Amino acid sequence: MTVSGVRGGQGGGGRTYSRWAILFTVLVMTFMVCLDSSIVTVALPVMQKELGVGIDQIQWVSSVYLLSTCVGVLPFGRLGDLRGKVYVFQAGVVIFTVGSLLCGLAPTLPMLIVGRVVQGIGCAAAMANNMGIITEAFPQRELGRAMGLLATFVSLGMMAGPVLGGIIVSTYAWEGIFLINVPVGIVSFVVGLRTLPHVRPSTDAAARAYSMLGSARLCFSNPTFAINLLSMLIVFMGIGSYEFVLPFYFQDAHGLSAGVSSLLFMVLPVVNAVVGPISGSVSDRVGCEVPTCVGLGVYVVGLLAASTLDETSPIWLIACLVGLISMGNSIFQAPNNSLFMASAPASALGFAGSVSSLARYAGMAVGISSASAMLYGRMGQAAGHAVTGYVEGRPDIFLAGFSFVFYVLAAVAAVGLVLTLVRLVLSCREG
Repeated sequence: MTVSGVRGGQGGGGRTYSRWAILFTVLVMTFMVCLDSSIVTVALPVMQKELGVGIDQIQWVSSVYLLSTCVGVLPFGRLGDLRGKVYVFQAGVVIFTVGSLLCGLAPTLPMLIVGRVVQGIGCAAAMANNMGIITEAFPQRELGRAMGLLATFVSLGMMAGPVLGGIIVSTYAWEGIFLINVPVGIVSFVVGLRTLPHVRPSTDAAARAYSMLGSARLCFSNPTFAINLLSMLIVFMGIGSYEFVLPFYFQDAHGLSAGVSSLLFMVLPVVNAVVGPISGSVSDRVGCEVPTCVGLGVYVVGLLAASTLDETSPIWLIACLVGLISMGNSIFQAPNNSLFMASAPASALGFAGSVSSLARYAGMAVGISSASAMLYGRMGQAAGHAVTGYVEGRPDIFLAGFSFVFYVLAAVAAVGLVLTLVRLVLSCREG
């Protein structure tokens, strides 16, 4: 096969490449990036205490990673079209590995944040080009299988992150959640030198990149596309918010260990892995509009129910409500993604995929920052003075902020539900 888009058996210089070896190399890096997106979550309370900072400051460890990824994903996607997807992907592997080393050696929060910015830039370069590399490597008849494996590794990375993070934090130190990436990144890069076809794109790639801008205008002039994008952004804002707040509820307000906290977090990806494919299959038969409405309805109910949790709530109830939130999100995602891509013109599918990634990371970044501000604003009101961390012996103060965050998330998700209902009405009228 060739990286210029003509599928076959050879790359540049007549060298033969195995498409399955290409896929494996891309999957390893994708798994590592997704792992690092979720592995930090369960370690945040421990990092906050050991670095001696408030929760309002430690949230930047998550948000700057997402923000730097947001900033880089579209430019790196275009750079891959112009200069070669494999070159940019491999650069992302190197940058991400260097950022992981900086994070693992960081003695202070500012240095840790710098390392996370570097990691986010590497993540953007890799994730902006992984699907393109796979698409160029596989014939159409096998592309669905390859993309399915990619989706599986994304889920596995997100699922393994909290568990592995809990084990590392409990048995070693929080620095280990970053240092574990260094040998994996080195091996991934070296293997990529042998398995990935480093071929420059054809000379008309620049013309294709510029023509994509016209297709982008077509996308955003489509009201259905805009509704799909805004709904996706709203859901990921919620995901970023509750994934930031829940570890502090688990470990501080409820007093659970990092290990138990990581197991509770596993409920999110496990439910997603089970419900997501079912929702996608159902939407293929009944259409996508109704499942998205149902999903957001369940999502709103789950967020409202989670607002009632306190320091005495049994673990089984916590797991059930976390699972309910994930179920709503999982029912929504697959049909909304199908609607999102279908609402884009054929000439702008690559652009639409990049915008989808941008919405995911931007939503989570905004969610984390908003959740931090809401949590401490309401905690300060409950305490009668400004607070920047958990007040020992006063779970009621934390729970005041915790409940408020989930009330707001439910209200915002309700806006998304209204949008999907509008989309359903529009589709019925067109039908």
